[in-house]
Amino acid sequence: MKQKFQTPWANISDMMSALMMLFLLISVIYGSEMTEQSKELQQTNEKISEITNSYTDNRAEIYLSLDDAFSSKFDEWGAVLDKDTLTLRFNDPALLFEPGSADLTPRFQEILEDFWPRYTSVLSRYTADIREIRIEGHTSSEWASTTLEQSYFNNMRLSQQRTRTTLEFCYYLTPESYQEWVQGHVTANGMSFSRLILNDSGDEDPIASRRVEFTVVVDSSSAVEQIGRILDE
Repeated sequence: MKQKFQTPWANISDMMSALMMLFLLISVIYGSEMTEQSKELQQTNEKISEITNSYTDNRAEIYLSLDDAFSSKFDEWGAVLDKDTLTLRFNDPALLFEPGSADLTPRFQEILEDFWPRYTSVLSRYTADIREIRIEGHTSSEWASTTLEQSYFNNMRLSQQRTRTTLEFCYYLTPESYQEWVQGHVTANGMSFSRLILNDSGDEDPIASRRVEFTVVVDSSSAVEQIGRILDE
């Protein structure tokens, strides 16, 4: 069964690619006459291309480092790593929390004890490129004997409690020398059922929707600022 994710925004790399395509189009339009102005435009485009390529390369390097560190464990953990979003997703709800509770199962505690120290060790090498590491808790829309609105808020509270519990557990697994780094980069985010996983028929897959995700948000602001300065020149 193919899983489909509801995502409320475009991936930042798609935005950078679109921006790059815009400048390439401008370059083509003016490329027929190699005037001084068009030469300057070409130089501008080359600078922008260098910045966007560097941004893309950084994302690819983080992905490869995470894949190298954890790919041998994915089947055992019921986990996958999404190359486009840099999201490491734990997909088996039975391994994660006690039913209807924010208490981590003993098995999830074991997984985190193996996963978290290595995860922070890998990512700390890319501190300059990382804006945030998001621990996200996701639920299905199910909640017995409630309206959809009530289910949303009940699941929001539950998902928030679960991500806080996960973050707290991970924090105390963190060597003291890394704890300040965690404080500055890691957040806990309860998402309720705002990003359901759908089956091939377009219906909610309630089991697959219950998951925990660790997402690396790569900092694009410096790249955007550099492009802005180039355009202002």
